[in-house]
Amino acid sequence: MGPNRRQHRLAVRRHRSQAGITAVGFIILASLVGIVGFAGLKIFPMYMQRLRINTVLDDLERNFESGGRAAGDIRIDLASRMAVEGLRLPRDAISVSPSPNGYQVRIQHEDRQPFIADIHFLLMYDRQVEIPR
Repeated sequence: MGPNRRQHRLAVRRHRSQAGITAVGFIILASLVGIVGFAGLKIFPMYMQRLRINTVLDDLERNFESGGRAAGDIRIDLASRMAVEGLRLPRDAISVSPSPNGYQVRIQHEDRQPFIADIHFLLMYDRQVEIPR
């Protein structure tokens, strides 16, 4: 019974001495977590802008679903909603054009965020809604 206990004690000591993370492993892990966290900080505002644009278009569609509005009214309402949401898009990113059933409102936009050196994140947004006449 004695030799069995001695082998068990040696095995337990061996496992205890190998516990933990080395300094090099910690630095590698911390740098990976830092890079992923930094990427999240760059992507999050772009995603929030996308959600605000979706909200503006959904509200516009819901507000004008009864029809009877001109293209100028749609542009004015769209511009005021975007100002309230704090969205600044180029003029050519927004188009209001006539369609067979009414008006088609389309937002087509690209958003670039620099990441590290020459690496950028690119979000392409293209959505349209139909506003009845």
